Amino acid sequence: MGKQKTLQEYQKEEENLREILVLLEQLFKREEATAKAIIGCLYDIATLNLINKYCPLWGINPTLKYISRLPRPIAKHLGCKLYLQPKCPQLITDWLYSLVEFPQSKAKEVEVIENLALPTEKRIKSLQGRVRVLTGALAASFAVLIGGFTWMMYSLQTNPVELLTTTETRLEN
Repeated sequence: MGKQKTLQEYQKEEENLREILVLLEQLFKREEATAKAIIGCLYDIATLNLINKYCPLWGINPTLKYISRLPRPIAKHLGCKLYLQPKCPQLITDWLYSLVEFPQSKAKEVEVIENLALPTEKRIKSLQGRVRVLTGALAASFAVLIGGFTWMMYSLQTNPVELLTTTETRLEN
């Protein structure tokens, strides 16, 4: 059985955790290019895995992989500003603290894990639902994009004679 922490030790621990959090926030702000590169790599991995899992058709799969590269810069910017900078420093601080925190007894640890199991299952189901919605949105946006390109190609098809006559009339005027 170990000695209990004093109030000063708790305060010092909290102060150190706040300092780690501030340092990580500054790190993510100063190293924005690195953070964007990390998001870009994660985006590439995620899109390839999603396309391979949900669209294994040989004709559409390479096309979707090519098209998925277009929104990469937007994903890098938004991922860095909306996720990495505001959320990751706290997550990393909590993770690092969990590495150096030593629980008092096994009974409390088991109790905490049992209490956390239910919300984790709910979060997983919620995230699975979000993945389904995003997958549907991705498929719908690709369908709209392909339909738009098809319509544009159809509407731009003109007879070569019509093209020459309109060009000649423009040159004469």
